[in-house]
Amino acid sequence: MIRSLPLSALLLMLAAPLSAQAQEGQTGFSFGTLATADSAPYIGQDSEGSIVPLIRYQGNGFSIGTDGAFVTLLDRPTGRLEALATPRFSALDGADAPELAGIDRDITLDLGLRYTMQLGNGADLRATLLQEVTGEHDGQELDLRISQDTQAGRVPLTFFAGAAWRSADLSAYLYGVRPSEATGTRPAYAPGATLTPYIGAGARVPLGQSLSLFGAVRADYLSDAITDSPIIADRSAVSATMGLQFSF
Repeated sequence: MIRSLPLSALLLMLAAPLSAQAQEGQTGFSFGTLATADSAPYIGQDSEGSIVPLIRYQGNGFSIGTDGAFVTLLDRPTGRLEALATPRFSALDGADAPELAGIDRDITLDLGLRYTMQLGNGADLRATLLQEVTGEHDGQELDLRISQDTQAGRVPLTFFAGAAWRSADLSAYLYGVRPSEATGTRPAYAPGATLTPYIGAGARVPLGQSLSLFGAVRADYLSDAITDSPIIADRSAVSATMGLQFSF
């Protein structure tokens, strides 16, 4: 099962290495496999791993794949504006923990904009604004992230830190308990709007002309408004990913 916090982090982390082809003027298909492991902030849910297929087509100024679709609207030396569509998965979709019985969340689709500003010397600032469009909660998310590219020998590394603001509707969908889901031991709960800071790092290692190995790790730090929810057990969520990608 793919969990909500790690998957949203996963999509953001994958966007940088997979869209790098467009920045270099390369187009074509890429296939691969991604292994994920993550801690579970939800009560009764153990840490799990999964293997996810990666399929992507990179065109001139656009890309589409299993992690979403991206279209470049404006590309300048100092910054790039993109429109995007990305799915949001949830650990509460068919959760099997007894403590979460009666709570179910569906996969949703977000549409939005992403602007990446080049700060120089391998640093950039990225702002992503998302709006849910499938009618499940009508929530919004604003993610601000700063990253720094560096080199460890022949291995390119990226370190990043940021924060994700989620509206009251989205936060309730991810962390809340609806009145219809309340029980004698699980009261209804609405966290309101939330802010979740995070840090992480990623790397991509070319193994040949068409094959590359990549990975990332990210830690999200949950606010009191989230951890006060009766379905949240931990104050942080850590996810790690590693994959192989073949491009042609």
